[in-house]
Amino acid sequence: MKKTVTHLTAKNREIHLHRLYWLMRIGIAFIWIWTAYVSWFVYPQVESLDWLRRVGLTQQVHLWFVVACLFDLLMGIASALFTSRLLWQGQIIAVIFYTLVIAIFLPEFLTHPFGPIIKNLAVLASLAYLAIMEPHSS
Repeated sequence: MKKTVTHLTAKNREIHLHRLYWLMRIGIAFIWIWTAYVSWFVYPQVESLDWLRRVGLTQQVHLWFVVACLFDLLMGIASALFTSRLLWQGQIIAVIFYTLVIAIFLPEFLTHPFGPIIKNLAVLASLAYLAIMEPHSS
């Protein structure tokens, strides 16, 4: 039996990388928007407010909650409509910050069976890819 090896031409590689860029961009936008939606409308806000208190935000907790939801929503909209390398780099910083705060103050999420924090490694890799592949310079 003869094995068939297919090599991507430079043009095909560009097409695939462009498609991957858009898949990641839509995926990242969805993650941010879904997080905002679930936080505001679905998940018990009492628990979210308790988490904010546990990370040290004891004053104006409801305001911090609103700010966090709006931030997530705006990051999702920006990911879908207004991209730039600066946006992706800012999101990398935000995800690293969120991850560190949660790891320090809510360490039970590090060993959660669904891996809500450890999955941030894949999100960070996706954001790095988007920053590298962003067609607009910033």
